[in-house]
Amino acid sequence: MPSSGENERWRYVDCGAVDAFENNAQMAVLSRSVAEQQRPIAQTSVWGATHLNVGWFDDVDATLDLDACRRLGIQVVRRPMAGGGTAYYDRDCAVMWGFFFPKGQGHDDLDAEVARFQPVIIDALGRIGLGEVQFEGSSDLRWRQGRKLGGMSAGDFGAVISVGGFLNTNPPDLDRYLQVVRVPDEKFKDKLVKDMREYVCTGSEVRDARLDYADVRDALLGALADAGIELLAEPLSEPEERGLAKISGKIASDDFVRRISSDRFRAAAPSDTRVGFGNHKGRKLCRAGVAVDDGERIAAAMMAGDMHVAPPDTLDRVAAALVGAKASDDTDVRARIAGVFDADDVHQADATMGVTTDDLAQAVATAVRDANRERA
Repeated sequence: MPSSGENERWRYVDCGAVDAFENNAQMAVLSRSVAEQQRPIAQTSVWGATHLNVGWFDDVDATLDLDACRRLGIQVVRRPMAGGGTAYYDRDCAVMWGFFFPKGQGHDDLDAEVARFQPVIIDALGRIGLGEVQFEGSSDLRWRQGRKLGGMSAGDFGAVISVGGFLNTNPPDLDRYLQVVRVPDEKFKDKLVKDMREYVCTGSEVRDARLDYADVRDALLGALADAGIELLAEPLSEPEERGLAKISGKIASDDFVRRISSDRFRAAAPSDTRVGFGNHKGRKLCRAGVAVDDGERIAAAMMAGDMHVAPPDTLDRVAAALVGAKASDDTDVRARIAGVFDADDVHQADATMGVTTDDLAQAVATAVRDANRERA
């Protein structure tokens, strides 16, 4: 990896077992340290509590029954600044890693950073008996007929570039998951479990033996060392611990979890508008909500979905740009979306597998049709 023949020197933080709020707060805390100290950090961790992990852009009400989650004591967290969809994790069932770099030090090309670390991850997997697992595209780790084992993606978070990933190590309790997930029709629940069991697999299944955090962590550290990266173990400092506690509390709040919520959008819509929602599944799921007034203009909009897009306010800006558009004018709607989404400051780690302006526009069109059905 290093072209000079000298090892890179990074700080390494072993975060160990963490709950959903601590894990996501660590991303913000370590990113700030990287920006301030101008040196890379690597971290590893494992889930220490059963929870549901909601993507930054996800509509939480479209995927989860939050009241059921509270009744069953299942944590719900919205990943700060990180995309993707909603995922269910049991304690000890997945290991995570993250690499953080100061922007402007040769790490700014997201596609290049993902490609750079793919061989490292493959090396680490081979060390723990997962040599058959390979990347499909830039992000998904798959095994035999495309079964998903994990993933890796990159993000641009202002002053910091991040490359992070996860590996499913042991199977979750899907029966418990079914008590909280929102499925469009009851008849699809059995299909969902069947699909998940066929689609998602774990490291313990691949190697036919339990896979623990220490196994994955040590394999990854060994692969990084062989790639010319010297890791200097350094636990969280006292200021970082204080920051972790503060951010964890914020992330755990109901307001943060409901940052994108169709229920809240409907409740906040002007009283003289019709509200509709629509999904469009291209390479990734896009979701839109619109409030249409009596003049047939979009008075408020909500954009959501399963995607990895930076910066984190991208879809909020798209939603704001839609306000005032003639709901039936597809050309104007698309132009407003493109004015934000096609701008130079918007990035996707793998554009060939990402979301497009047309995907977002089609979700809005579906939402407008749904709103018009309310009038009828």
